[in-house]
Amino acid sequence: MRRRQYRPRHGVASVELAVVFLFFLIPLMIAVWEVGRLVQVQQIVSNAAREGARLAAQGNTINSTGSATQIMVSTGTPNVHDVVYQYLYAAGLTNLSSSDVTVTFTFTPTSGYPSGLTDPYQGVKNQPFTVTVSIPWNRVRWVNLGLINPTTVDFTVSWQMLVDDLFTVNQTLPSW
Repeated sequence: MRRRQYRPRHGVASVELAVVFLFFLIPLMIAVWEVGRLVQVQQIVSNAAREGARLAAQGNTINSTGSATQIMVSTGTPNVHDVVYQYLYAAGLTNLSSSDVTVTFTFTPTSGYPSGLTDPYQGVKNQPFTVTVSIPWNRVRWVNLGLINPTTVDFTVSWQMLVDDLFTVNQTLPSW
């Protein structure tokens, strides 16, 4: 009986491992990295939208001089847009400029509440509203291979106004 002589195939396993790593495992690891970044950015944007809604729900706030300050969407201090941008920046999204961040505030149409209002200070107690925050994905992504390619990352939060009931102070009460 004659035996076949096999030539030694030194290094074949190393070459196969290199091909598998190059064409399968490395793209898989990069894709997992991109998905992880997208989830992280989505969480940061949702938290920023909630921070903006918390501020908007007040309607008015007391400033350092003790007088009331109306809360608006994008003008004045404080305003919803600036609070959202500051949260995003503090959370590590430092590549964003203020103009990259889109904040939309709208009162939810509901019977029994006034309509046509545009700023938080105009709301009444328990009036529902939404705050939507949107940022461009290409400004916050880490890897630009196009495996995951949404145009924006956005989040909408629904809230209600927490405006205090009006009250008067009785000036005739005795003081101690």
